[in-house]
Amino acid sequence: ATSKVIFTLYRGQIASGATAALSDLLGVYDLVDDTPRRVELITFMSPGDTIAPSLAENELPADGFKYFQPDLNVKDFGGEGVAFKSLAIEGPIYDTWPPEGTQRLLHGVRFGDGEAEGEVLLERSARDHITEIVRDFATRAFRRPVSDEEVEAFCGLADSLLAEARPFVEVIRVPLRAVLSSPSFLYHDVSEGKTLSDFALATRLSYFLWRTTPDAELTRLAAQGELSKPGVLRGQTERLLADIRAERFFEDFAGQAFRLYEINATTPEKTLYPEYNDILGQAMLRETELYLAEVIRQNLGASNFIDADFTYANRRLAEHYGIENVEGQYMRKVEIPDDSVRGGLLTQASVLKVTANGTTTSPVPRGNFVLANLLGRPAPPPPPNVGSLEPDTRGTTTIREQLSAHRDSPICAGCHIKIDPPGLALESFDPIGGHRTKYRATGGIYTAPDGNEYPAPYVEGPAVDPSGVTPSGRMFADIEEYKKYMLDEELDAIATHIASRLIVFATGAEIDFADRAEVAAITAELEDDGYPMKSMIHAVVQSDLFHVK
Repeated sequence: ATSKVIFTLYRGQIASGATAALSDLLGVYDLVDDTPRRVELITFMSPGDTIAPSLAENELPADGFKYFQPDLNVKDFGGEGVAFKSLAIEGPIYDTWPPEGTQRLLHGVRFGDGEAEGEVLLERSARDHITEIVRDFATRAFRRPVSDEEVEAFCGLADSLLAEARPFVEVIRVPLRAVLSSPSFLYHDVSEGKTLSDFALATRLSYFLWRTTPDAELTRLAAQGELSKPGVLRGQTERLLADIRAERFFEDFAGQAFRLYEINATTPEKTLYPEYNDILGQAMLRETELYLAEVIRQNLGASNFIDADFTYANRRLAEHYGIENVEGQYMRKVEIPDDSVRGGLLTQASVLKVTANGTTTSPVPRGNFVLANLLGRPAPPPPPNVGSLEPDTRGTTTIREQLSAHRDSPICAGCHIKIDPPGLALESFDPIGGHRTKYRATGGIYTAPDGNEYPAPYVEGPAVDPSGVTPSGRMFADIEEYKKYMLDEELDAIATHIASRLIVFATGAEIDFADRAEVAAITAELEDDGYPMKSMIHAVVQSDLFHVK
């Protein structure tokens, strides 16, 4: 919602001779000007947004800004800084009162102004207004025309309150709540027959790509019986995907298909991964959402889920990836350098964080992610009494050594031959998606720039070995070679799984055995073009599976 952010701040400077350790920064600055300034900013904020200071680009140190080493950033800094005294957020802010949504809901009534601002003023009898409001609201809530009998049934709930001369706003809430409790609102289609009506088709399409009720154009086409025509349906699918409301689809599909809703399920261990913070975490999530939107809107092929020459990043995420010349905190499309290990979904930090526990990584959950969320071949649950891998933060053993017992067991070997290869290839990435050649381990000594020694947050442990052998017998040395294997041998499986997930996402029904032929027909139609993703969505919408209940 639109909100007002208010800062109270002073101009400050680091006091001469002051220690620059983060724990000592408070209270060791000299004020250049002790006059407080109040700064107000009107901005749009979404739930979960984080506010944080961001250095001006021309003030960044030449050797890069290290967010997790403040002593290296301010030790020799001689310029002025800002001392924040307070921060407050007010909102949401409305341009009118009552809010636009309330006025749209209670259309047909007037609202007072001046001393009576927001007070409901009736032009006709209260019952007439209730009937008009309920008819309009129920039509939109049920995503179809409503009969007079339905409207009267809901309005009748208000009669006893009208007889008691209750306030109009209190009275109208009763039938509106009843509408929102009706099966016609809670379920997408409760009519007879096996095939969706045009109104039900408009509902399914709108909830698929916008995650909300159909708009006026979809409703008009449904009322005219035009929406079910293939050409019209294709045009509407294109329109919905181009609209900003399709962002809800990109976010929700990425959240469900690639488990991004779990991104905050674990918190990286601060000692081992001090560079992680909420700002980086938000950038990780937005990268995958924006990347998916680009792949679909530009009709790029399914191979982009494995490898690509672009991604989305801001300065913070680009630093995390080692991509240079990305400035500012806003997310934008960036080119991936040829020598970078990044590219595609598997090397995005969001997926790498979701498949780690915050302290260590294991090939098992990451391998299972590739099998289940990209290939559609999830591994069966482990047999009873099979011990789990215990994280070793001291660096005395590698994860490959810990896995050897599982692979040597005849009971476990059948699954691990499939699970381990993708998981081992992804061992080049730590729990927050940073690229590594060695594991981090606890313990050790850190020598500060002033020569003093302190307990180190972490030290380098054993070397990472990301090599392995695929179930088909193909050897790979690292993630780059594993991605080539995926592109050569698994692209059809990936496309089939994505098509299946789109159908499940759109209809809410899992793919049955009898549905597999329809899914195969969708992918076969797109195979020669490399499975372009927008075309796949069109094919899903045109398929029989999308049109049946």
